[in-house]
Amino acid sequence: TMIIRKNTQYKSRLKLSSWRKIAFGTWNTVGDPSAYALVDVEVEKALDFMKHQSHLSGQKITMSHFFGAAIGRVFEKHPQVNVVIRLGGIYQRESVDIFFQAATDMSGEDLSGLTIRNINKKSIVEIAKEMNERFSRIKNKTDRSFTQMKGTIALFPTFMVKWVLNAVSFLSYTLNLWSPLLGAPRDTFGSCMVTNIGALGLETAFAPLVPYSRCPILFALGNVSEKPVVKNGQIVIAKICRLTVTFDHRIIDGVDGANMLKSLQEILHKTEKHLT
Repeated sequence: TMIIRKNTQYKSRLKLSSWRKIAFGTWNTVGDPSAYALVDVEVEKALDFMKHQSHLSGQKITMSHFFGAAIGRVFEKHPQVNVVIRLGGIYQRESVDIFFQAATDMSGEDLSGLTIRNINKKSIVEIAKEMNERFSRIKNKTDRSFTQMKGTIALFPTFMVKWVLNAVSFLSYTLNLWSPLLGAPRDTFGSCMVTNIGALGLETAFAPLVPYSRCPILFALGNVSEKPVVKNGQIVIAKICRLTVTFDHRIIDGVDGANMLKSLQEILHKTEKHLT
């Protein structure tokens, strides 16, 4: 007699937040072109610059604002990475827009974000002001586009979310069509994504690319810590931020990554020249 029993003992099925539904509809287990990089950068000058600009403007300026401004300038200098794959080809974007991921509550159950348009043309103070105001609206649930997207996703059962996300991506990016009926802003995710894991006390994490966003690169910013480094043959203590980068190897290779890092290091060394 064949005996069939439960393989695993489960408790009751959990209720999924809108974010968890989106996650289910976003990623498969294998088969993506992601490649990864990790680099530690000195941010002493960046921190001094942020403090000075915050004092002058009255705006709270964070590492997200700083690196958003810096990455925007890097994309401007390297337009070959500011692209979208569609219709079997690579299309260059006209503007540099960055999507910032963020948790809307400290439980981590609900994630969201916003896109800063033409970020390469804005000062760090302008970026901070826009982000601070918009994240405040998102957290207070007064941001219309945010509540509309969450409400739309909540209407669908989990098994359908992947189809919905892929359909919206196909219409928005493959066919390059948009309508308010899609329930999402135009070009929702922009050129790339930035997430500040340092705000959660983390130093290193490789975040996954989001397929339906068509973003070819994602930057995760670690927390700032003091570490020993070698300068002029001497060991000194420096303030370091670890950047972990996930990128689409179909678009970006090692040469692109090395050249982008050089441009970022230039901004870190001459911050006032590039970001004011």
